[in-house]
Amino acid sequence: MEDIHLAAYVLLFFLLAVFLLRLRRRGAPSPSNHPRTTSTTAHCPYPNPILGNTLDFIRNRHRFFDWYTELLRASPSGAIEAWGPLGAGHAVTTATPADVDHLLRAGFPGYAKGGHFRDATAELIGDGLFAADGRLWSLQRKLASHAFSSRSLRRFADGVLGVHLRRGLLPSLDAAAASGRAVDLQAALRRFGFATICHVAFGVDGDTRLEEEEEALFEAFDVALEISFRRALTPATLVRRLTKLLDVGRSRRLREAVDVIDRYAMSVVESKEARHGNGDADDDLLSLFMAAMAEEEEDGVSEELGAMFPTPAAKRRFLRDVVVTFVLAGKDTTSSALTWFFWLLAANPRCERRAHQEATTDVKGKMHYLHAALTEAMRLYPPVPFNGRVAVRDDADELPSGAVVREGWYANYSAYAMGRMEKVWGEDCMEFVPERWLGEGGEFVPVDAARYAVFHAGPRVCLGKEMAYIQMKTVAAAVLRRFRVEVVAPVASMEAPPDYEMTATMKMKGGLWVRLCRREESADE
Repeated sequence: MEDIHLAAYVLLFFLLAVFLLRLRRRGAPSPSNHPRTTSTTAHCPYPNPILGNTLDFIRNRHRFFDWYTELLRASPSGAIEAWGPLGAGHAVTTATPADVDHLLRAGFPGYAKGGHFRDATAELIGDGLFAADGRLWSLQRKLASHAFSSRSLRRFADGVLGVHLRRGLLPSLDAAAASGRAVDLQAALRRFGFATICHVAFGVDGDTRLEEEEEALFEAFDVALEISFRRALTPATLVRRLTKLLDVGRSRRLREAVDVIDRYAMSVVESKEARHGNGDADDDLLSLFMAAMAEEEEDGVSEELGAMFPTPAAKRRFLRDVVVTFVLAGKDTTSSALTWFFWLLAANPRCERRAHQEATTDVKGKMHYLHAALTEAMRLYPPVPFNGRVAVRDDADELPSGAVVREGWYANYSAYAMGRMEKVWGEDCMEFVPERWLGEGGEFVPVDAARYAVFHAGPRVCLGKEMAYIQMKTVAAAVLRRFRVEVVAPVASMEAPPDYEMTATMKMKGGLWVRLCRREESADE
């Protein structure tokens, strides 16, 4: 079925190109706001004069991040320019720190998420923080920042993580170790991530869901995110609009997945409304947003945000978007990073031994080497491998690499490619070397966010960065102290890296299957 869809896309692009060329010959204007010019400002890899890079995109759709890495490496400036049929979907993508610094900091006001991304993700995210621009984004950002305060981080580290480790993750891994059977560690980490984000963001106990319900919900999120992400990468087509109108193909799969997600999200909202109706006061993230939407609030932010969603139905729909956004933020990001981390340790036994030693002997809990190893894992396999925005300034914007981004063009950066650039990380960029992050005294030494753009930078820097590190270090240390982890599949070798899912978060394709053995020193824990 997928091949049929791809063939239909190519045929449609070809027919559209022929039609537009005939219009041009008759003197009719082109519908493209930015037709292709003969000059270029960035490396343009192998474009077709009519279809642009569409055919190459289709051929490399299952290895998109590696394909773009190869193109960016071949570019003298570290930036490339690509486009769809007759210049549609024009994009400049970069892997240079100077360009990233410009896009995310100095030139931030000239870029936005844009209408195309909003349309591509509307059914899944709606008006949530990830798709919002302008005042709607800044109001949500201000509210969400309260949920990641120092007080919240202490409570998260001291209480929430311990509860879900003792009650969820570790018992399930203990059972797998006792039986000797292989277990999908990625799936276990995803369940743990889901439980913790539900607890922190919504005050909901994610551990109490039935396994069948949870699996159905996870599958719905996976389907909806994959389809939405692919749509965000490609121009809208008549085929897409037609499948949505007829409710067939991917459009139907997306609708069915979102229906499952909606039922969950609205159940969370309704449960929280019932608690507030009974006079119970909560200080989780969803409660903050609900308070801000209350009409009686007049603190500026609350009054303004509430006015954007004037009806009760609109307010509840927005709260649904909040729930979905933060599930996406917390469910797969840290679990993805930890999955690749454990695979990389298995492929580099020297690093595994050092991480285990630190986890068992660092009484102060600083764990600099573990912090460095997690950071190095995300350099090679960033949880969000590709990101971008749309140019909204009237005049062309020249990036430090020399690439020019015109109004309406996409400006992307690939954190995945940046981690694989010799110009950025040296000749050993493809190796797993946690020591690159340690100073002479063994302390962790960070680098500028524009060079290590895993958590973004500037006004849109990830609010949950510190919470993510706390969670990852706590989980990694607990697992390393308790178990020896033997990777069963995929093979643990730097020469044969696993495949990844082609979606917004870098999940390992097929999961990470391991056998666990309780360490003798942890037998009494």
